Amino acid sequence: MQVRREWIGPAVGLAIGAVLSLLVHQQIGIGYEGIVLGAAGTAAATWVLLQRRAKHRPPAPVAVGPRTRAEPPPVPPTDLDNGVWDIRRTDRGFDVSRFAGYAGMTFRDVQSAGVAGDAAGLRQRVTPAMYVELQARHDRLRSSGRSVRVAAVDVSAVVTEAWQESDRDYVTAYVAGSMLRHTIEDATGKIVDGSLTKPAAVEAFLTFTRPAGLNFWMLSLIEGE
Repeated sequence: MQVRREWIGPAVGLAIGAVLSLLVHQQIGIGYEGIVLGAAGTAAATWVLLQRRAKHRPPAPVAVGPRTRAEPPPVPPTDLDNGVWDIRRTDRGFDVSRFAGYAGMTFRDVQSAGVAGDAAGLRQRVTPAMYVELQARHDRLRSSGRSVRVAAVDVSAVVTEAWQESDRDYVTAYVAGSMLRHTIEDATGKIVDGSLTKPAAVEAFLTFTRPAGLNFWMLSLIEGE
């Protein structure tokens, strides 16, 4: 059986000390060398044991000053925090603030595309289902003989939800602000809805998706526009 090195010193010293004690008690004379050897063994054993005790001694408690006010409890992570961490497992550079800027830009581009009737210009930035919806929206307006005019779109966005499901990333952003928007009759140019000068309040939720990882975000849903 292998013996730990850290016990060799104490074992040897204690064994020598025991032999010396036995010789003394049996009144067997020993020379000067035996006395020195026994003393050295005992000293070695004592030193190693003290070293082990010092090594394994728990650290002294840190002095804590008096608490002048109650410390707030730690804030648990929100669902948004957990969702962002999930997305960052496959995209470490995902940035919530930068994504919010992208969501606001997408909202403005969707409004401009609706005015121009150019949903095709967004085809690479929206899901196939979203593209069909935008195109259908424009076709309904055109078939009714009306058009929408938009100007001065002033919005900001904030990310409200993020999650990962079935190897896909999802992020929802809340977009709010104002814009000038009105609807006219194509035949007469008469304004039938909205105003040329009075901004209308804007509130919408935009949801984006992509395959998990370093892939391009695509708009998949607009709610409350």
